[in-house]
Amino acid sequence: MLAVVQFKPRRGARNANLDKLVGLTTQALRAGAKLVVLPEMAATGYRFPNPDVVRPMSELPRGPTFKAFAALAKEHGAHIVVGFVEDSEGKLYNAALVISPEGKLEALYRKRLLYIDDHTWANPGDLPYPVFETRWGKATVGICMDINDNRFLTHLRKLRPDLLLFPTNWVDEAADVHRYWMNQLRGWNGIFVAADRWGDEDGVFFAGRSAIFKAGKTLVEGPAEGDGFYLADVPPKAAPAPRPPPPPPAPEE
Repeated sequence: MLAVVQFKPRRGARNANLDKLVGLTTQALRAGAKLVVLPEMAATGYRFPNPDVVRPMSELPRGPTFKAFAALAKEHGAHIVVGFVEDSEGKLYNAALVISPEGKLEALYRKRLLYIDDHTWANPGDLPYPVFETRWGKATVGICMDINDNRFLTHLRKLRPDLLLFPTNWVDEAADVHRYWMNQLRGWNGIFVAADRWGDEDGVFFAGRSAIFKAGKTLVEGPAEGDGFYLADVPPKAAPAPRPPPPPPAPEE
């Protein structure tokens, strides 16, 4: 079972938002999810005028956000992907954590193609696109505007991952966001797991409509407004058959 969490954070209230996000994620895991994706900058809000305002909510990769979800991932044997604000030696990044089913930090990714509201505080990402194995096959991660980045689209074409995990804060521009995403990903027939926020900050509205697609077909989608989690029952890839034991040695003559 795959899941997306949709959420409207209260800007600046990281710890309170984390509590609510953990609650939604716990519900999804108890419902059977073994991979959960949460939105971009899920616990902080998104629009900040300068680095000084967002810095108090920044953290190391194994900081409060990781600690909030690592035990859950281990308890339920599930992957969890969540967006956060990373501080790396004073540089701030719009980043995402991949937490393994063992509750360990499996991968860290920093958004490469920045949106207007990222440019006020964030540095462009400088890490390779993560690649890791899941029950559903090979997975990678992109954050929001990365879907418009030729570097990322080239990565998808070369890797041909089974899963694209996509934390986003997609601004509502009165277009069909699902159609736009599918158009950007045309030619790739994997599973697209998009977790979006909803609501507004300073009069800028976000699209909601978190969704899971497979080969361009919608498996589940959330509404334009409202917190929640949404599940898609996608069977994992069959495990490879065990190799037969070697034949016994021939008897000596």
